[in-house]
Amino acid sequence: MKFTTIANARKQTGLSYLGNINSSAKMIKNQIVSNNYTYIIYLAPANTSGYNVCSHSTPECRMGCLNTSGRAGIEIHSHKTVILNARIKKTRLFFEDQDFFMQWMIAEIQMFQRKAKKDDYYFSIRLNGTSDIDWQAVKIGDKNIFEMFSDVQFYDYTKNPYKFINKASNYHLTFSYTGHNWVKCNEFLQQGLNVAMVFKVKKATDIPTMYNGYEVINGDLTDYRPLDGQGVIVGLKWKRIPNKVTETFVLNSPFVIKLNN
Repeated sequence: MKFTTIANARKQTGLSYLGNINSSAKMIKNQIVSNNYTYIIYLAPANTSGYNVCSHSTPECRMGCLNTSGRAGIEIHSHKTVILNARIKKTRLFFEDQDFFMQWMIAEIQMFQRKAKKDDYYFSIRLNGTSDIDWQAVKIGDKNIFEMFSDVQFYDYTKNPYKFINKASNYHLTFSYTGHNWVKCNEFLQQGLNVAMVFKVKKATDIPTMYNGYEVINGDLTDYRPLDGQGVIVGLKWKRIPNKVTETFVLNSPFVIKLNN
């Protein structure tokens, strides 16, 4: 396929969009709390599309993935899979017609960047809403997306420690605790990098202020991570998933921090 306009891309693929702003509760928090319009893309996580977009995923994070929360979770309860199918379709498009995907994504970014400026908001980008792609390795001509939009703040969570090597200056990364990588987490925290950890608490305000000797900030107040400071744990409240058996397994795994431990 050849990309011409966003409207034509929608017709050719049957998809409404690749990414969007204010498309979830946490992105709306970015707007309200951080004065940011954040463009985010949600793809089909791990290898659920037939292509692996999470090279360092673990059984716990695959089972507890937020891919089945929010609006997608509501659909699942209603025995619908429109959102999940769209994410699979987007992911396959990325791998099977990457040039078309990237040109469409660039057009969307430019459109929302103009909107943010018009509405007097900062503009930021999170490309890995439910994926962990190394976007620094994806080229458009001789540049990657961070070089193309060097004046825009990008950010992501990642379980891939190698993405911190030669990281673009406008790309903020928060390393994710898996339940099995505390040695690397501790190493990164000592270097001034941040680590996201999931806590089993009733309310986000119950997230502790210290853990293993490190300051913990409430990561649920806003999703916008570049202003978090350095060498802190980003505490996140466990978000429920539709499958109760799966939820019980993940909650009892090392992935979720229990405060009595």
